[in-house]
Amino acid sequence: MPIPSRLEYVLSGTVVLALLAGCSGGGAGTPAATSAFSQQSVGAQSTSVLRPGVPELHPNLPPTAFVSNEINAKGGASIIVSDASNNVVDIFNAAGKQTAQLTGFSQPQGLALDKAGNLYVADTKNSRIQVYVAGFTGTPATINDPGESPASVSIDSKGNLGVANILTTGSGPGSVSFFNKGGTLLTTLSNANFYKVIFDAFDDEGDLYIDGTNASGAFVAGEVVGGVSGKAISILTTGNSIGYPGGIAISSTGKIALDDQENVSIFTYNAPVKGSLGMPIATTPLTGAGDPISFAFTGTNKHIWVADAAHGKSTASAQVEPDKFLVPSADKYRYSKGGASNKDILFKHGAQPDGIVLTRDAQP
Repeated sequence: MPIPSRLEYVLSGTVVLALLAGCSGGGAGTPAATSAFSQQSVGAQSTSVLRPGVPELHPNLPPTAFVSNEINAKGGASIIVSDASNNVVDIFNAAGKQTAQLTGFSQPQGLALDKAGNLYVADTKNSRIQVYVAGFTGTPATINDPGESPASVSIDSKGNLGVANILTTGSGPGSVSFFNKGGTLLTTLSNANFYKVIFDAFDDEGDLYIDGTNASGAFVAGEVVGGVSGKAISILTTGNSIGYPGGIAISSTGKIALDDQENVSIFTYNAPVKGSLGMPIATTPLTGAGDPISFAFTGTNKHIWVADAAHGKSTASAQVEPDKFLVPSADKYRYSKGGASNKDILFKHGAQPDGIVLTRDAQP
């Protein structure tokens, strides 16, 4: 069913926008370390965008998982972060104060904003994209992605969607699904070199860039030339080695930036030539990051905000004592210089920041 242009109608589900005022969030008992690990290699394949080896925590915390003594309902939205562990999307103002929270998901991961300010949430385990009208009030519209596990979503200049399906719901290989602005499925593309398709991003020309892993778990990058009109996923090579795929973002100057979760860096490339991105033209080290899952540029490209599942701590230590060492956060870094973050939003233990997007209020 096409989505009404103003997203005013209830298509499915009930999702609540809870404005938070004057509270610091509840806490629950921290899970034992033996129950904290992801089951990525046991049974069905994990649909989490976390790199293998990082604890995937599900402590059943109350929805308010942000750590602050100054949560208020003023200041609007600037920084929006999905928390895949607590099944919420948290909204912060430019000062880093939480202003609202969206609930009702099952493993929300990738996020996107269109030109009108509408928010798109990849609701992975519900096989759908939830769409909130600008301001994020009311019940969202739903774009169903049946049989798939959508992990990331990107919007082109015409409002079309590119959805990275990390796997099928039966743990089959991932794919890319394209939907028009009304939410109608246009086509689904796959490539045998991809087992998991994890993140995606449109450039200004409408081409879609993706990353993921092959059947052996090694990094793979690709491109769909023509985007929604494209017929195939072409494989892209890089001149440098990338450990594990993280988010993709396109700068305002058209540069392609790829997040490497394993090497805690963001590599920036020129547009591909003959199937190769070549060597990075810039490397941004994320000093202090533990597992930078995805990131977003500020409007001037002077900074980036990173969703980090384990900020400032050793991942090896986190596996032994997760309640002591795992510090999920959203962090602001200089681009492209990198180094230590200059602003941090810390979440309580057990949160899993995955997707991150910025409204205009988050500039510069």
